[in-house]
Amino acid sequence: MTSTTRPTRRMTSILMDCGLVTSEQIAEAVSRQIETGRMIGETLVELGFTTEESIVWALSKQLGIPFADVQPQAIDGDLVRLFPESLLRRTQAVPLFRSAEDGITIACADPSDTEAVASLQEAAESAVAFVIGGPASIRRALDTILGPSRPSPAEARAAILASGEGTPASDIVWDRGGQNFLLFHLHTAREKKSSEIHFLPTISSLTVAYRTDHGLESQANELPETALYLRTRLHALGVPDLDHGSAATARGSVTVDLEGGRVALDVFHARTIAGVATVIRMSPLPHEAPELSHLGLSPIGEAEIREFVDGPEGIVLVSGPPRSGGSMVLASLAALAARSERRLLVLDQAGVTPYPPDVVRVAAPGGSGSERWDTLALGLGADVVVLDDTLRGEAIADVLSGATVGRLVFARTDWLDGKALLSFLASRPSGRAVLRDRPFALIMLPNCRHEGAAAWASPESAEGRAGCLEVTLLTDDDRDALARGGKTR
Repeated sequence: MTSTTRPTRRMTSILMDCGLVTSEQIAEAVSRQIETGRMIGETLVELGFTTEESIVWALSKQLGIPFADVQPQAIDGDLVRLFPESLLRRTQAVPLFRSAEDGITIACADPSDTEAVASLQEAAESAVAFVIGGPASIRRALDTILGPSRPSPAEARAAILASGEGTPASDIVWDRGGQNFLLFHLHTAREKKSSEIHFLPTISSLTVAYRTDHGLESQANELPETALYLRTRLHALGVPDLDHGSAATARGSVTVDLEGGRVALDVFHARTIAGVATVIRMSPLPHEAPELSHLGLSPIGEAEIREFVDGPEGIVLVSGPPRSGGSMVLASLAALAARSERRLLVLDQAGVTPYPPDVVRVAAPGGSGSERWDTLALGLGADVVVLDDTLRGEAIADVLSGATVGRLVFARTDWLDGKALLSFLASRPSGRAVLRDRPFALIMLPNCRHEGAAAWASPESAEGRAGCLEVTLLTDDDRDALARGGKTR
């Protein structure tokens, strides 16, 4: 049995070193690859930057595996039919012949794909030797021996939906890497103005639902294995997975480019009895933070906040439920406070909110706890500190730390009652002193979630939102009341 070797050089590097492609062509091919889900070699050929022969040659050189010229007339058709067609098409492989010495020789488009190799070895039930074949020539051979292939997953599904003949069947064979699967659902959910995609496993299928203005709307069920394809693709994009360890949940955020602009994906995995459930929350991502007035701050409130952030120190709390626009408010505050002479430090979970350039961003975990933001602020000499969703519940008391002295601190929390929040802070050991002596403002978010079409409305297109953000700045009377141990207005 021939084992594949771990490549020591990228195929694209080999092509560039030999002058077969340029770095600009590879960058364009990578962008195209994200849209189609095809391998980088196929994409370079599709764009006309090189030939399949050059790709196969480079891959053969990269892996040290022999190249085979795949010709249908030279292939043992009976041997091919012993393998599941879906497996051969998914792995882009075709058995060539059987020999007493090497067992079954299989031409594979990518022998470095260890999962594909393992699946083919299991199906062969004998010794296997791998050679490299061109993807197009392998497809032609399979079409000649087994008949023409079915449409791609996205094409098949789009055709069924366009025909109006019902929902797509769940037996469509998606690519194991999950690119087409994820892109199909992202595009479809975006067209339906959905804010969430729910993938919930059962014993026999993967149920799919989109959250629209009408609540959760069920979509066609998928095969159970597509849950793994989905998580494989999300993990490749940088989202933590639950394959290993005993963790019950995992969360991560990434950005993708869809038609109409960039989209932020907030991904949450959770172990269930039936498997790993995945929820993807989608929202448009502007290239820069919008004006506070576009987010619902009144002209008077915006003027007060602008004057506030011009000062050298102070605390601004942005409070309200999740998915009510708090992260974007923080980004807008940071944009107002940005100065060339100021160092900005941002602690956030997602890492996708459009903060000003040249900020120092640190990933923060979910839940309560500040990840010792004060240590980071002091160590990095930060003048402006942004804490996005890192101080939930009573952990918000950490903004009373001595590290706020001489700094602007913008923090988001999940309190729903502004008066209760102020009373809680005033009751802490250092609360009265900080609130009495330090500039302080509270911005209350509306007590609602942005779901369905509302999640896709751009701030600039929203009308009648002025005043939906409530701003409270502590006055001298408020400070006097705090000094006496009383309550603010």
